[in-house]
Amino acid sequence: MIKLFKTVICLAFLTVMGSCSNFLDENIRNSATPSSFYNTVEQSQTAVNGIYSVLYDLFTDINFFISAEGATDLMITNSTALLTGTFGYSASTPIAGQNIWQSSYKGIMYANNAIEGINNSSLTSTEKKPLLAEAIFLRSLYYYFLTSTFNDVPYWEEAVTTEEAVQRVQSLPRTDATFIRNKLINDLEIYAPFLVTTSRGRGTKGAAYALMARIALFNKNWEKVEWATEQVINSGTYALLADYATASSTKNGKESVFEIQFTYSPTGTQRSNIIAMYCMPTPKNDTYYDGVNMGSNTANTYGTILPTRRLISYYAVNDKRRNIVLGYSYNGQEFNRYINKQLPWLGPKFWDFNAVNVASGKNLMFIRYSDVLLMMAEALVEQDKLDDAKYYWDLVRTRAGLSGIPVTTQEIMREELHKERGRELVGEYTRRWDIVRWGSFYQDIKSVALDYPIAANNVQPYNLYYPIPSLEIAKNPELTQNPGY
Repeated sequence: MIKLFKTVICLAFLTVMGSCSNFLDENIRNSATPSSFYNTVEQSQTAVNGIYSVLYDLFTDINFFISAEGATDLMITNSTALLTGTFGYSASTPIAGQNIWQSSYKGIMYANNAIEGINNSSLTSTEKKPLLAEAIFLRSLYYYFLTSTFNDVPYWEEAVTTEEAVQRVQSLPRTDATFIRNKLINDLEIYAPFLVTTSRGRGTKGAAYALMARIALFNKNWEKVEWATEQVINSGTYALLADYATASSTKNGKESVFEIQFTYSPTGTQRSNIIAMYCMPTPKNDTYYDGVNMGSNTANTYGTILPTRRLISYYAVNDKRRNIVLGYSYNGQEFNRYINKQLPWLGPKFWDFNAVNVASGKNLMFIRYSDVLLMMAEALVEQDKLDDAKYYWDLVRTRAGLSGIPVTTQEIMREELHKERGRELVGEYTRRWDIVRWGSFYQDIKSVALDYPIAANNVQPYNLYYPIPSLEIAKNPELTQNPGY
């Protein structure tokens, strides 16, 4: 992967952004023009690299992880100080919502500027197409974050390189989310063929088609989900690894479709995250974590994010994923939490023994091949092609050591598939958006009352989508607020 530290140079030239808190407010006269920057493939690729940098703003934010996974029916956050986990956020204090809004639009701005610069450059059509495809993949990803979190949002494709463009963008109303998703699906279908087949940590053909499927799920466009996942499956690029533990711990393995790249070395390259620290057992006493010697004294843990009883109930004893997702013991020693409460911690899937203090170099998985197989199965169940759904679904279950799913009725298989996605993909930035698109969000959050009564008491039906941050509405009177806030 081209080293992303180059993006610092790129952003200094390409952005019209002064700060994260006011992402369009800067004198744009200092930004680079196509004639002064996009003269070579290397320069253009540096511009595209800059679009990736925003992913780290999102994925290093613990509130983004809590929003996606740690405030759902499968994982809860046992800290009242983290308002994202207690549904204590509001339009004036949007917590995760503020970062998702600002960072995603920052990424979209970078993408639009790069797209215009590449289009207007002297590069050949052959040189332009893969660069444009990568920028459009990333722009689609950021719009996916926005529409999944807020529903209708402002949509634009123009570069923000003039003061007039800034004014236009800052006064856009919200666009229907279904329309946006259809536009993203169309863009990805056009440009995915120009992406590379494999590239560590970058947008590839497989990542683009898998993202298209994720977006089409929201629009209940089952035929498009089936088609997009078929492109990934038939590519021959991906495969399930032999065991689930390896799939969730191996960086950029055969099963990885798209993951966020991190690394940490006290004396070398550092781009770290803190997610593992919130998921590992605590208290820590030297090498002991909650009474168990785990052989590490470098990771400082919080033990803040925990599995719910619902998640625990999803696993049969013989499910090979059970002791990877859930932490009952380590090296034969049971944790005190399990001894005293008969409740596990999150398991090895979420740990990082190589973390130093609160710095983890563990990659964060966003799309795995098993997700693609389950998206295919869901699309087929919804089309009442139950035998075909069973084929793809059983590939995931067989790896988990389970028997094949029985073909029953569409309703029963739909319900079981929702559980299967939880078993397989928990912690991989899917659960909140899954229960939102299934229409079960409110009831599912209420189900955690025994584990976390504050969240269950605070959640309201309108929390289905986040509030538009009041700061953004103050800047743009054309924006309207989501109902209930």
